[in-house]
Amino acid sequence: MLSYTAPYGADTVESVQPILETALDAVLNPDGVIEASDGTTGLAAAALVVAWDHPDLLGGDAAYAPEPWPRTSGTLPFQLQIKAAAVMNRLSSEESNELAELWAEQGELAGFQSEIARWRAKL
Repeated sequence: MLSYTAPYGADTVESVQPILETALDAVLNPDGVIEASDGTTGLAAAALVVAWDHPDLLGGDAAYAPEPWPRTSGTLPFQLQIKAAAVMNRLSSEESNELAELWAEQGELAGFQSEIARWRAKL
């Protein structure tokens, strides 16, 4: 299971990159099944990579975006976009993926996959 504490005020590419990369890697390099908590964190990280160039996708609701994103005008390394795309692709499948299994149990897998595809299309 993913475990780390994000530094408060991560406002440079250098401070944000390892946080995003850790979350993405937890999905791409699991030991067995991707746990729902790691999948959720990895998917959020992938969405933030997409939102780096498309902050409008986060919407204007302060509850979901309490601070502007990104907090810097620096460019993310391209490898994060590649990893974000791979995470979204991986989490769209139910295979060894507790998060997708939970959505499937609720009869909402197609909607979950559709939302991932919408974000994935922006990369």
